[in-house]
Amino acid sequence: MKYKLFIITHILFGFLLSQVSSQSMSPILKSVILPGWGELALENKKKSNQFFIQEATICLTYLGLNHIASSYESDYKAFATLHAGVNMMDKPYQYSVDIGDYNTYQEFIEAKQRNRQPEQIWPEGYGYEWSWDSEDNRNEYDQMRIVSGIAKKYSKFAVGAMIANRIVSAIDVLYLQNLNSRYKVGSSISKLELNYVEYSFSIKF
Repeated sequence: MKYKLFIITHILFGFLLSQVSSQSMSPILKSVILPGWGELALENKKKSNQFFIQEATICLTYLGLNHIASSYESDYKAFATLHAGVNMMDKPYQYSVDIGDYNTYQEFIEAKQRNRQPEQIWPEGYGYEWSWDSEDNRNEYDQMRIVSGIAKKYSKFAVGAMIANRIVSAIDVLYLQNLNSRYKVGSSISKLELNYVEYSFSIKF
């Protein structure tokens, strides 16, 4: 759902931009809107292409991670319903964690009582009871949940990278406008993995 909203937002944003004359915008504002646009306005195609590629990579990463998170979340919830006899509708995320750690609801209660954590016990008789048909299925469920959680967590880093890319592009345009500037601004995505994003920023004097 989130990645669909992301696409719709960008489409609407692009439509609104088409209604505004690009001549009335400063290159810095253009780079804040779309990294690389400001550089393109200053006819620096090399820098412009660099930021365009980085932005496209970050956006695709965000969309991909959200798709993975959503897909695995649907799968592990359906899997738990089938193999543990639970209704995952409107259940908090901590409940999803707990049913992946214990084979049965009774085993969960006993563990919490031993650890003197009665306040963490889900109330009986409200649809929180579960019983896995096998430990292998419980472990398979837990792996799906973990993958979904990791993808969701790192999609937030992609959002941070989008913001950083805009800031760097705006700073780059600021220096490009000053032809006598002795500074050089650069940025790059040096590593991009499912659970790791490395965004580098440099200023050379």
